[in-house]
Amino acid sequence: MARTVKVTKAALKEADTLVESLRELVWIDLKNQYAGFEEMLQSRISDAEEAILEATKGKLAIIAGIGVMRKDLERAQRRFSRSNEAKELREFLVDLSGRIFRLREANDTIVESLKSVLSPNLNAIEIVEKFASDLQRSAGTWERNGREIDESILELCDDHEPAELGDLEHFISKQGYDALVEIPTHSSSDEDA
Repeated sequence: MARTVKVTKAALKEADTLVESLRELVWIDLKNQYAGFEEMLQSRISDAEEAILEATKGKLAIIAGIGVMRKDLERAQRRFSRSNEAKELREFLVDLSGRIFRLREANDTIVESLKSVLSPNLNAIEIVEKFASDLQRSAGTWERNGREIDESILELCDDHEPAELGDLEHFISKQGYDALVEIPTHSSSDEDA
């Protein structure tokens, strides 16, 4: 039996509701996934920025310290060349070795602080891959909802002829009227005559 227009309109409205629901779901998923993606990227940059700036300041301080130590060494060499005091030069060099050791320790600390930047939990490429993977998972739900929409539309597309039409033709035939309603076929030779 064919559906009434009212039932069909109600079913179409239900399909439209499914479409709107899918739009909303996609939009919410995209917003949430993008917010997480943006947060991870921003965290990656801000963490790296802080560590890199501190490392740069530390390296500049080490370089400045090296410059001062070089000048001190040149002065000590000049004093030694005038006085030939090996003991004084030795004391200076021992002190200088201690200062160099402290600069190396400071540099090691800087290198250690940069390890978190060089080997983060998630690098930018992995963040993008995670975002794409999360979207792919969400897309599975979107596809399922899209399938429901198509199924509800297909249910409304009845391409079979109404049973009532066959019933009417059968009734006409049963009553013996089919000979009266037969349409004669004309051949092209009949039309020429």
